[in-house]
Amino acid sequence: MAEDFFTYELIEEITFGTGERPVRFYKRTPIKEAKERRFSEKDIAELLAIGAAAAISVLPSRYWPSYPRLATALRYRREYRKGFAGFAESMKTVLGIDDESQCEALFKAHLENSRRRRMMFAIDEVARRRNPRIDLIGADMLREALGRKQGAIVWASQFAFQTLAGKRALWEAGFEPIQISVHSHGFSDTAFGNVTINPMLRRAENRYLKDRIVFERASGSSVTRKILSLLDQGELIILTNNVYAGNMFVELGFGERGYVSMPTSPLSIVARRGTPFFSLATLETGPLSRLEAKIDPINSPDARNPADYSGGRNYAVMADLALVARDMLFPHYCRAPDQYLLPASLSRSWLDPS
Repeated sequence: MAEDFFTYELIEEITFGTGERPVRFYKRTPIKEAKERRFSEKDIAELLAIGAAAAISVLPSRYWPSYPRLATALRYRREYRKGFAGFAESMKTVLGIDDESQCEALFKAHLENSRRRRMMFAIDEVARRRNPRIDLIGADMLREALGRKQGAIVWASQFAFQTLAGKRALWEAGFEPIQISVHSHGFSDTAFGNVTINPMLRRAENRYLKDRIVFERASGSSVTRKILSLLDQGELIILTNNVYAGNMFVELGFGERGYVSMPTSPLSIVARRGTPFFSLATLETGPLSRLEAKIDPINSPDARNPADYSGGRNYAVMADLALVARDMLFPHYCRAPDQYLLPASLSRSWLDPS
């Protein structure tokens, strides 16, 4: 459990109108320094899965969807025991789904999506000419914003196919994004995996990036300075909307009774500078054949000229931006909850763990 590794301190609470739960900013502090594991049994399973996906990728594309279904069926009982309860709780808390058969169907689809995510990477490595088609929506808004020479931030939502397909969608539309990611970005969090498994994913992603800025999980301030420098040069920055790295976050109500946390760094930058700010959600619309990547602006009327800005954090504007980002994310989540990478994390508050 995360509370075994971190402490959580409420920094600021912003209250809005009736019916909206408070927006709460908090600091996450490690209880002890995290040690990178050298090796895990999951690394072997990951290598085998990637190898199998690569082998399937050379077959005609009509056979591709069969592999994720078969692989999921073979391991389903074990994965059901480990993950179904948390997944079902999230479906009930966020979407109000308490029918067990419906939750199980979504859970099975979630497992298949995890394997199709790896298939997508294998296809890009082995059969790139047959890559799934991506429909990009909202590119003109982003292009217009970049034309103002202020740079722009794209905040990518945590859906299964975003990692590779979201970047490819931008690149194929003529954008040159720069990704900000931790040094261990990839499928494995071990030292072995970071030198054997993760470089394959990063190599595939880098085809669709102008550059990648790598940082350590704890070095938030230095990477923020780098982002500001790149924005001053008019660059397009991609950040992933997750809580893997950093220490300052904001928690918002999500759905019926759920919660979603987001990092505050991009919110703070936009609140201070008025940087063009966009969400990006990438969803699969046809199994291993078609995807949709949708860009939406995240606007706050006070972001460009915060009236009470005095050099510190403008929590009111940041909260407003976070709510807009949340409201952009929620319809995509409702449309495909099985494609969200970590749905179980949405069922609880880190500040009210009970």
